[in-house]
Amino acid sequence: MKIATFNIQNLFHRHTEMVELEYEIKSEIWKEEFEILMLKAERTEENYIRMRELANLLGFHSTSYEPYLSMLNFDGSLHVKSSMKVMETRASYMTDWNGWTKLRSVPISKNSIINKAKVISEVDPDIILMQQVENRESLIQFHNSFFKENQSSNYEEIMHLQGNDGKGLGMGILLKKGYHLKSLKSFSNERDTDGSLLFNTDFQQYKIKTPENKTLYLLCCQLEGENASDTLRKKQAKKVAEVYTDLLSKGIENIVIAGTLNAPSYADCISPIMESGVSDVVKHQSFDVMADSGKDAGYYRMGAYRMGVNIKQKDYLLVSPILYDKINTCGMNRKGMWPLNKPEWETYETVEKEKDAASDHPLLWADFKLEDSIRLYKKSA
Repeated sequence: MKIATFNIQNLFHRHTEMVELEYEIKSEIWKEEFEILMLKAERTEENYIRMRELANLLGFHSTSYEPYLSMLNFDGSLHVKSSMKVMETRASYMTDWNGWTKLRSVPISKNSIINKAKVISEVDPDIILMQQVENRESLIQFHNSFFKENQSSNYEEIMHLQGNDGKGLGMGILLKKGYHLKSLKSFSNERDTDGSLLFNTDFQQYKIKTPENKTLYLLCCQLEGENASDTLRKKQAKKVAEVYTDLLSKGIENIVIAGTLNAPSYADCISPIMESGVSDVVKHQSFDVMADSGKDAGYYRMGAYRMGVNIKQKDYLLVSPILYDKINTCGMNRKGMWPLNKPEWETYETVEKEKDAASDHPLLWADFKLEDSIRLYKKSA
């Protein structure tokens, strides 16, 4: 049984606020790269191409996300306001639709969409948990476009549930033949002490029945963003740990916590989860990933996944002790990521530039001998 988790950063379109936030986070890295290229005595054609890309990203040639047209309601009639400052009646309840509405999302490039599918296809998990999926329709379309035609890669059950963000950052799960989603629970209505919603996106619990008629619990979460409050992230982590320990107290042993925790493993803000008894698949001896190139292959940067994988750890695949003992193989696929700066690693040939990247996040996976783990657990008990 192979399980994967992937913060896919949307499938076909992404909210403009998320795009602008990512630009803000990456801008310092882009500035540093641009300055290095500017100081070069001689530049190649590739250098000039990259400088033009960076100039556009840094706003030297600014791109506007202002709406082309906005639709407004005045006294029961719908009007459209264009960039030409023209206001005219377009539709009412008695006329055919001829209106426009403000768009709040940016389309994702074709190459990026293809690379998202490529990352998943190469790992070929039986169950995949996805974070930041815009809606169920997009998830079904994505599946039908890339996985449905091939019987071995087809997913028979597809579920999506939107959280609290309002920016298309919902969660999805895909299951292959023989795996069944028996129940789904959202913690989107959990409240903080001040009455505000605890999870700005969501935290979801899935109960899965395997082909061997065994039960598996998957806890999928995305905690507060890495540049936001550690205090809130710790409160969210406490809730995740509480649900995990509650399942253990009921005698449930087959539990996975997966998703984007937005902090390195040593951070205090996620300590409630990391100290709950779970094990990180990244630490397993079978963990397989293409190492960084050059000297970075033997380097272990603080906050990285492990030696030779020197990207900051934000995504996790954490498992209960009995599942960890029965991991057959596990690993990471980051071939769809674009290396912003050092370190560098092997990527797909189709990731030619930053906008081609499948995501800023890697896909994590683990393959379990689930039947063996349950049998041996019963024997030892």
